[in-house]
Amino acid sequence: MIRSRAAHRRERVWPLLARLLLVHLIVGVTAAAQGPAPRAEETPGQFFTVTEPITSETVERIKAGARQLIDSSATAERGQRPILVFEFIPGESAPGSSSFGASVDLANLISHELSGAKLTVAFVPQPLSGYAVLPVVACSEIVMGPTATLGPITPEGQHVHAAYRGVVHDLAVRKARDPDLLLGMLDRDADLRLVRTADKTVRYILAENLPEFLKSHQVIEEQPAWEGRRGVLTAGRARQEGFCKLTADSPAELAAAYQIAGHSAVDDPTLGQLIRPAWVRLEGPLDPVMHLYLKRSLEQARRDKINLMVLEINSPGGSETVADGLADLISEVKDMKTVAYIEDRALGVAALLPLACRDIVFKRAARMGDVQRILKGHNGQDLADREIQLLAGKAALLARLRGHPEAVARAMVDPNTEVLEARDSKTGATRLILQADIQNEPGRYQQIAVRKEPGSVLTVSANEAAAYGLGQVVQDAEELKGLYGLRGRPIRVDGPGWVDSLVAFLTEPLVSWVLLFLGVFMLVIEFKLPGIGLPAITSALAFLLFFWSHYLSGTADQLEIILFLIGLVCLALELFVFPGFGIFGMSGILLMLCSIVMASHSFVWPTHDYEYRELSFTLLQVTGMLLAVGIGAVILARYFPSLPLFNRLILKPEPWTSVEPDDPMARPVMEGYESLAFLIGETGRTTSPLRPTGKARFGNHLIDVTAAGAFVESDSLVEVVDVQGARVVVKKL
Repeated sequence: MIRSRAAHRRERVWPLLARLLLVHLIVGVTAAAQGPAPRAEETPGQFFTVTEPITSETVERIKAGARQLIDSSATAERGQRPILVFEFIPGESAPGSSSFGASVDLANLISHELSGAKLTVAFVPQPLSGYAVLPVVACSEIVMGPTATLGPITPEGQHVHAAYRGVVHDLAVRKARDPDLLLGMLDRDADLRLVRTADKTVRYILAENLPEFLKSHQVIEEQPAWEGRRGVLTAGRARQEGFCKLTADSPAELAAAYQIAGHSAVDDPTLGQLIRPAWVRLEGPLDPVMHLYLKRSLEQARRDKINLMVLEINSPGGSETVADGLADLISEVKDMKTVAYIEDRALGVAALLPLACRDIVFKRAARMGDVQRILKGHNGQDLADREIQLLAGKAALLARLRGHPEAVARAMVDPNTEVLEARDSKTGATRLILQADIQNEPGRYQQIAVRKEPGSVLTVSANEAAAYGLGQVVQDAEELKGLYGLRGRPIRVDGPGWVDSLVAFLTEPLVSWVLLFLGVFMLVIEFKLPGIGLPAITSALAFLLFFWSHYLSGTADQLEIILFLIGLVCLALELFVFPGFGIFGMSGILLMLCSIVMASHSFVWPTHDYEYRELSFTLLQVTGMLLAVGIGAVILARYFPSLPLFNRLILKPEPWTSVEPDDPMARPVMEGYESLAFLIGETGRTTSPLRPTGKARFGNHLIDVTAAGAFVESDSLVEVVDVQGARVVVKKL
């Protein structure tokens, strides 16, 4: 039987299709095992923050840092030329106050002396005016925020110097920008015209130059250049007319557009400086001891002028409150380059710490993420829905501040987060985004692919770090040192010590309550038993430990300590100088209580829910302490004098005895304090100052008395006005 050609074709095609399917399955399984594909290679670059006012120190700092980056990139293995991004931020106190000379120096530096850079980019996220606009124009490309503006160049109230016109004109020509536009921004009173030529080109022409322009161009439309404020160029108009390359909402978006490494969107304090490193180890569950230690380490690093801080992290997680505080401490560091070195793991809420650092470096086989539980003591607790949303928002905020992917940070906390990879049509870069980003800006993102499915929290391993845009991978600490130019340099590795453990113990709520109770209760005893004795020493020691521990923990400062001391002085004035418990006494008590409440937390007035809860707990703690002191004082007054050991500490009046027993007029001897009641109306003379307690002599008998009213000097005539048990009250005659 002769088989047909179709049958022969089928015999050849089916085995071929089977082989192709097998190869496809093998490739798919291999790709799934290796994790997400690596991201496209990024260009070296760096952001430099230029905050007004621009000074000569600003110029020197940027010059040293930019030259070092250019030279190091040229000598690198690949020899790529870097992209330099200058982020211009107006000064908060005096925006637009940069001097003309310093601004021109920075403009000349950018346009002349940084030729080794691949590109110079000016990023203007906010409205910028004054002479700081000149270095913006000196950059090769300009990127503006959606609401940013440029100009006017001449500050309000200043005269436009003729020499400045020549400098601005030359700068415009050098950077191929419209000279008349910049001159119109320099002089807001100039008559600047917006003209459209026959070839549909838009030009800015000064009125005095318009006749000459008309000789060589056919103008089809002419109108005033400024629609609103004169000399001000908006981001929309600058983008429309090609003056601005693109608009970006954040440094991270700009870095993605130019394919710059995300962490480079943060200023690098080590550029142009001698590297002075410090190495801090954060190992084990996150606890208050670690928070205290890191705070002290950062303060010491600033005193030592450290500019590179390596945080070696190996933690399974801990308390969300401690993690939040640690992340805030790290994210607020601007004068040091912070590097998170994940030695083994940064899991749970410990993942917030690397996100708060500028750079993240994984040791081979290290992991980060998996924020599902919080650790309190030896027990774990699953996160509630509200806690998940709060921590996810905090992780995304930290990532945005440090240039890490926000979508990846949120996916480490929220299991419902879906991470997508898409091409941004606005910038042309490939980004990791959320589904909400696509919904907020329809049509902006293209070529969308799922990177992480919803349903579980994300854990990023060292092998996946580059693919998720989170950092680099090294074999060990020595390779990390080589990465930052520290190879061969001895660096001391520090960790928490006994002082941190002691401070953490003393700041525990129960221990703080005990210290406050002892301080106040012993102070009451000292006032009842005059004289600097054991109660005064105990009270002083308790208050000293309370404020010392809270000072080192960061919740108390000089203000709280000064308020407490002032309150103590006011109370002493009320008791010993101006008796009567009036304004000095009440003011002293209020100042002391306010200082204790303020020293118990880091904020002055609450603004968030957790701060209100913390303040409520502190007020409850102080109220409970005062109630306990009141109860203790009542028990003390009732039972303390009769105790066999302590009754000797109380000053008792001498028993009434007659010097001349045979005197028939002598009063009978009576045991107990009731024998003093007959003294009412008697007069005597003080033998010591009454502040308000002291001694007075009535005949041949020396009695302990208390003054009613003002301070009474020694050797003053007094009259007994009241007797309350052992307490004899006198007034000055």
